[in-house]
Amino acid sequence: MERTIKVILNGKEVYGFPGQKILDLCADCGIEIPTLCYEPHLSVHGGCSVCLVDVKGAKALVRACANTITPGMVINTDTTKVRSARKLALELLLSDHVGDCRPPCTLTCPANGNVQAYINQAAQGKYRESLDTLHHHVTLPACIGRVCPAPCQEKCRRNFVDEEPVSIREIKRFVADWAIAQNDLGVIPHVEENGKSVAVVGGGPAGLSAAYFLRLRGYRVTIFEREEKLGGMMRYGIPDYRLPQPVIQKEIDWLLAHGIEVRTNVGLGRDIELDELRDGFDSVLLAMGCWKSSPMKVTGEKLPGVVGGIDFLYTVNKGEPMAIGKRVAVVGGGNTAMDACRCAVRNGAEKVFIVYRRTRDEMPAEKIEIEEAMQEGVEFIFLAAPVSVEGNEKVERLVCERMKLGEPDASGRRSPVPTGETFTLDVDTIIAAIGQGIDFAGLPKDIHDGRKMKVDDNYGTPLAGVFVCGDQQTGPKIAIQAIGNGHWAADTIHAYLTTGVAKKSFSYDIVRTDLGPADFADRQKQPREHVREVEASARLAKPFEEYSEGLAEEQVLRDAKRCMECGCADVFECRLRKFATDYEVNPERVAGAHVKKYEDANEYYVRNMDKCVLCGRCVRACDEIAGFHAIDFAKRGLESVLTTQFFKPVDASDCTFCGLCTQVCPVGALMEKRVERRPHLDVPAIEKTTCSKCSLGCLLDVNLDRSRDRIVRITTDLSDTLSPTRGHCCVKGRYGFEDVTTDRIGHPMFRGIEVTWHNACSAFSAAVNETPRDRTAFFASATLTNEEMAALKTFAADSPVAVTDVDDFAPGREHIANSPALKDALAGYDDLYGADCYVLLASDTDESQPVLSSWIRRGVRKNGAKVVYVGKTPGILDKGDSVVLVPNGGMERAAVKALSVAVLRRAGADIPEELVPFSPEMIEGTSGISRERFADAAELIVSAKHPVTLVGRAAASCNSCSRSVAALLGVLKVHPYLLLFGKANSAGAISSGLATTTLEKLRGGMRDGAFGAVVLAGVRPSCVGLTDAELGQVRNIIVLTSRTFPAMNDVTLALPLLAWAEKEGTYTTATGRIVPVRPCTLPRDEAKGLRRILSDTARRMDIEIEANALVRS
Repeated sequence: MERTIKVILNGKEVYGFPGQKILDLCADCGIEIPTLCYEPHLSVHGGCSVCLVDVKGAKALVRACANTITPGMVINTDTTKVRSARKLALELLLSDHVGDCRPPCTLTCPANGNVQAYINQAAQGKYRESLDTLHHHVTLPACIGRVCPAPCQEKCRRNFVDEEPVSIREIKRFVADWAIAQNDLGVIPHVEENGKSVAVVGGGPAGLSAAYFLRLRGYRVTIFEREEKLGGMMRYGIPDYRLPQPVIQKEIDWLLAHGIEVRTNVGLGRDIELDELRDGFDSVLLAMGCWKSSPMKVTGEKLPGVVGGIDFLYTVNKGEPMAIGKRVAVVGGGNTAMDACRCAVRNGAEKVFIVYRRTRDEMPAEKIEIEEAMQEGVEFIFLAAPVSVEGNEKVERLVCERMKLGEPDASGRRSPVPTGETFTLDVDTIIAAIGQGIDFAGLPKDIHDGRKMKVDDNYGTPLAGVFVCGDQQTGPKIAIQAIGNGHWAADTIHAYLTTGVAKKSFSYDIVRTDLGPADFADRQKQPREHVREVEASARLAKPFEEYSEGLAEEQVLRDAKRCMECGCADVFECRLRKFATDYEVNPERVAGAHVKKYEDANEYYVRNMDKCVLCGRCVRACDEIAGFHAIDFAKRGLESVLTTQFFKPVDASDCTFCGLCTQVCPVGALMEKRVERRPHLDVPAIEKTTCSKCSLGCLLDVNLDRSRDRIVRITTDLSDTLSPTRGHCCVKGRYGFEDVTTDRIGHPMFRGIEVTWHNACSAFSAAVNETPRDRTAFFASATLTNEEMAALKTFAADSPVAVTDVDDFAPGREHIANSPALKDALAGYDDLYGADCYVLLASDTDESQPVLSSWIRRGVRKNGAKVVYVGKTPGILDKGDSVVLVPNGGMERAAVKALSVAVLRRAGADIPEELVPFSPEMIEGTSGISRERFADAAELIVSAKHPVTLVGRAAASCNSCSRSVAALLGVLKVHPYLLLFGKANSAGAISSGLATTTLEKLRGGMRDGAFGAVVLAGVRPSCVGLTDAELGQVRNIIVLTSRTFPAMNDVTLALPLLAWAEKEGTYTTATGRIVPVRPCTLPRDEAKGLRRILSDTARRMDIEIEANALVRS
């Protein structure tokens, strides 16, 4: 089709196809139109009203998904009116949307660290991945893991279960320390230079964070730092016993290795002016922190011996001497005060006081810091505030006033109220740790007012291109907030330098605030892991050495598994959240009363109607693609829901759990159950391979986690033209991937003992060599690839080989497939998809080939196709006017033959002599099926224009039954058929000629002691019906399989094969099509491909077999 329709799209001439939707044309032109209900493979719904565009001449905005382009149409997609309408539509949807986008720990973290991800990666021992995740937001994880007060832990919902959170901070520290011990903090990526430069003034946590994230975006970044070393308050304001200098330096060095330039001992206003930086860089970011100690504002505080808390810690951390005397008073109750009083003890003070104007309960310092200070001999004086400092040319006394608690102030804490009662402390030094502020020296007055910086919401100052972040913007905060602040400032500068508009990044999250202990009552309690305590005497014996060892690895693995994985597992692909962020929504402005809806779960997926936006994708997918219509809309207005017929449980509905509804859901209202411990925000890597669960050859999109060692979920691509089944798959293909990771054989085993592959292959070759060829039997799986079968055929040579599934279809192959009249009649996928009559003979497609059941139901409902079924288990096909012939027990094959007779009669053909006894009238008494029903079935079959016949195992495994089917097909004008093999590569096994005998003959030979060696390739003993007694008759049993089995320690060799998701090669589908098998997950432990094992073994037998699966035999 040619593009012949000219339209004006956002002011430009473009051409589209006749009948093309506006939405599709925009997509072709690279213009994203937000939509929730539109899916190109489904009919138009138009319910979400998010895809609105402005069409000139239209009375109102129009839905891009529902309107086709016309010649000369003028379309605008990004006007103020359009954006406002889309924003309102999104806000209306979100106003009644319930759930968590990201977990509360992440949202509480000032840097928005992806806690759920890095904790659960650590829980799996994936410390490298955990560190990489940390670095996406937390630039100094080893430092933060030591000093952060961990606000994330306060909001951890594990508190509802154990009254203690997950040890997030300590796990973070362990992961970062693990990397430091490896001397590898992560890969330094190649940075694509963008030609622009940014000066960052201040090398503390905010400046370092901003520099790192700007550098990753390609900017040439230079940090200007007034001190000798980078680190800011983390280096100069936190004692070494809490945060060792080498730890800081290691992390800083890794950040700088990304290509960040540094100029130390350069102070703004002292060594360089702001205007110089503005001249030399495209933008300047001020991140100079708060280095000025706040005064107590009492008389006498100018006396020598009064020092600010920041100044005292700075001197201590630089290792410079400071005479503090024997008695020291520290005023304040925060972490700076705790650091100061404990450093005073370590610097020789005999008596140290903490003077705090409220009680211990109101102290902002961490509890552990308070407790350890008390253990180290610090005396706490609560409800006391300094009123004056006295002394003769130096500090001698601190006069304090007793306080009492009044009403809460703006901080939520009760205010201290003076009582008028005073007391005096004799001291040599007073350390005022009551706050800190900005040192404005060197800063032009037009960007500050003497108290704070003039900064807008986007970190900008009145000076163009000059931005502020960290404590210099917010006032003194915790280090993780400075790190986050630096990150967001870097994003803002990037926006400024690339779009001309400085704009802080925006993220929208739905948050649940209604949860409590009752909501987690089903969770098993598990106590929190704690760091080993160190006695005060031991701490003070090595005063400035770090004493906390952190959690041990086994503790980390246990505690990380306490994470309950809060947040939405679909957040990485939720279109609603994406659009909400793009349009910066504020649903609260239109929120009303919430209408509570249901949430339920089954074995495969979760339905949460509180998240549903009624886009109808699931309804249309089930109806139009899957063919079942198991769900539909119910109720009206705000109470509308999507549900099964009569609100039945999903298990009792027509749902076959194909999972298509979960795949097309744009918001996580329908969400398949996935592997545990998966980072929610990670976008899975996708590899395509062919499903191994049946012979149809469905092409799967295998979604992998970052390490590629686990399958996260399985989806399909409805747009993939190379998919034989057009993007369909069934419950087994979508959810049956646990066998890739569970119960795997990890290493070669010789008589129950783990051995090397070298020794295993030597033992394998010896076992085969010592046994005559005709006394070595091979059992092979029909799920082996074509390439594996070719290698096995060479390896087995003249030995007898039996292949699973092949025996049962031997009669069908002989009498149907090899019939001259049916030579080219093998059905293709178009035949299966477009038939007007489906004839199913002794099959159970619901169980064996569910995708066929789906296609048949779709054909019946959409195309008026007819169904004729003969067998015992019609399942979901027994609906409407289908002709279903279910015979009495033991009469299934007789019924197939009777149908053949009926068809031959209707076609006016002769009845073969062997079928005469099976005419409908002769078996109606024993079969329980009337002759009229057989006649009805025959009429449908003969009158059909495009029938397709599906032959199941029971019919194909019988010679006379197979001949009757061949006779039936022979009289039809169009006679495509399909043998419904049960295994993925049964057709490949047949065409390869691998099988030379039957399973039963091999089993019989084993019972008779005819074999000295038996090799099972791709199958476990139970899969071919072998009993312990039969195994005991053979001297050497070699089992090559991916999964464990009961007799694993009793056989000669148990060799680990690659699982289906690890293999490479091809299958031949039931239709004869060659389809690819590609490796998706990385091999588990020491598992190898069959071809490789046979090659290594055969080499010892002077036989050459190609090991590379890509080399065709």
